[in-house]
Amino acid sequence: MSKQRKKKSDRREAQREAAGQRDNSPIVNPTPKPATPRSSTRVAAVKSDNDRALTFGQDTYIWMGIGFALVVLSLLLMSGGRGDDPTVFDESVIYSFRKITLAPIVMLAGLGTVIYAILRK
Repeated sequence: MSKQRKKKSDRREAQREAAGQRDNSPIVNPTPKPATPRSSTRVAAVKSDNDRALTFGQDTYIWMGIGFALVVLSLLLMSGGRGDDPTVFDESVIYSFRKITLAPIVMLAGLGTVIYAILRK
């Protein structure tokens, strides 16, 4: 132990002895606080979280679900187009009305529906 630390510890011991306290006796609080039940506090916190209102209303979530369903439908409409023979390029399958026109229109309708659902009051 260094000399400075020893001096500080000696000073603390002298101050404690002057105050009438011993080193080995614990400091006891004469009036202990009553124990508060933690379970009631937690239950109240859980109740307040469950009672919180949703960010959007039920109608908004329904409209958003419809929009997401349209987006998924458009992705399904765009899928496919693989031919039986990989060396043959069939334009009628790849550039069909369903993939070039219908699927993008359904995609834009789905995205528009989701945007409408979010922005409506």
